[in-house]
Amino acid sequence: MSGAREDAVAERTGMSRRDMRRLCRLAEKQRERLRGGRFWRQLDFFVSLAFLAVLALGIRAFLAEPIRVDGNSMAPTLLNGEHMFVEKVSRWFEPPARGDVIICYYPGYTETCVKRVVATGGETVEVRGGTVYIDGSPLDESAYWRGAIYGDFGPVTVPEGEVFVMGDNRNASKDSRNASVGTIPLWRIVGRVRAVFLPPGSARWL
Repeated sequence: MSGAREDAVAERTGMSRRDMRRLCRLAEKQRERLRGGRFWRQLDFFVSLAFLAVLALGIRAFLAEPIRVDGNSMAPTLLNGEHMFVEKVSRWFEPPARGDVIICYYPGYTETCVKRVVATGGETVEVRGGTVYIDGSPLDESAYWRGAIYGDFGPVTVPEGEVFVMGDNRNASKDSRNASVGTIPLWRIVGRVRAVFLPPGSARWL
């Protein structure tokens, strides 16, 4: 503030020039603190945003993930366009069992597939006369499949540490029966499908 202006303000307020200068210095320090506080608030906001993004990515990669069903190879259990909840933790402690619906990667594929585990390591799979046999006994699939399977397959024994998968829509599914797919190593399994949550009217547990 110029000297003349300080004199004018001092005359109007009854303050001395010295007090006016002290007040101006205090005001300038306050402005500097406010500018610094705004910077730290902005920095805190962006750090929090980055933390939430990393947290979301971590949850998606290691805990759970929503995935959209693409195709009808798992009908009627899962329909094209439905959104399912995939849980990724339990596979590390308990390998998928027969009957589990899983998300996995086929060899040579970059996109995931959803299929049902039909047999695990050491079991022998055979399709004969439209029926799936595990170790020579017919597999009860009445909960998710009604009808005959076209074409015979096997018998094939599943290697240890791998699973044999099939789509519930048996006659419209590319799965372990195909030579290009074969049995699925456990490390290619992403997680278990636990529920369908979209569309809302179709929400259900599996």
